[in-house]
Amino acid sequence: MDFLTKTCGCKLVIGCLTATVTLPLSISSVNAVTPSEVGGVSGLTTVSFEPPPRKDAPRGGTAGGGSRSDMLSCSSSIQARTKTLTALTPGKHVGLSHEGRPVLYVYLPKTNAKVAEFSLFDEKMNGVYQTDISVENSKGFIAIKLPSALSLVKNQPYYWSFALACNPEDRTSDIVVGGWIEYTQLSQDLQNKLIKANLVERISLYARNGYWYDAVATVMELQQKEPHNSQLARTWTELLTSVGLSLNIVATAN
Repeated sequence: MDFLTKTCGCKLVIGCLTATVTLPLSISSVNAVTPSEVGGVSGLTTVSFEPPPRKDAPRGGTAGGGSRSDMLSCSSSIQARTKTLTALTPGKHVGLSHEGRPVLYVYLPKTNAKVAEFSLFDEKMNGVYQTDISVENSKGFIAIKLPSALSLVKNQPYYWSFALACNPEDRTSDIVVGGWIEYTQLSQDLQNKLIKANLVERISLYARNGYWYDAVATVMELQQKEPHNSQLARTWTELLTSVGLSLNIVATAN
């Protein structure tokens, strides 16, 4: 999908792609974080995303920005049709990251689609980067990292999108999700708190200070180390629900 002028007649108008950089993109699958044993954990601080102050998202991007449920044409089974392509973003808010090359996550249901398209836009929805991603035989959480030659400019909002090509012959039928992100340095006070915190506590600190993408990345990192950590399961549940993401869609990777 060449993103996209308003005169192109496409179903989803996101912006105008004015430049495309052809660079390798790193993607990988990660294990699911499941909500098992959540009810048995008590006495923990509630984790909730707080949008960063004075960081309203610019206009543009997909409506909703979080998930799309029209998976019928892309689904490979009846069970898969109950799942939703989901970008792990804080909805219509800008999510911060203290990394110039942050890891972005998408939940991909089992699908017949073989290719997806990742795109990055600046604040005015001018194209910065675009590449195709093979998703054949892929499902679950997908980690997307920008190539080494490309880094976000500090304190500038970007919109990223993930378009699933359900019909390669008709790219207007693509299912598109995405969200806003901004590379911003951590304050000294927050750095000091993070140094003293364990990994689960860091998730809450990141989320409460607007650093959505660092909170999600920390969850994924901890999940690889401690897949049966019930405290992490509750933290993940609270983080997702604080921005309106459905646990039925993204809490498991089946």
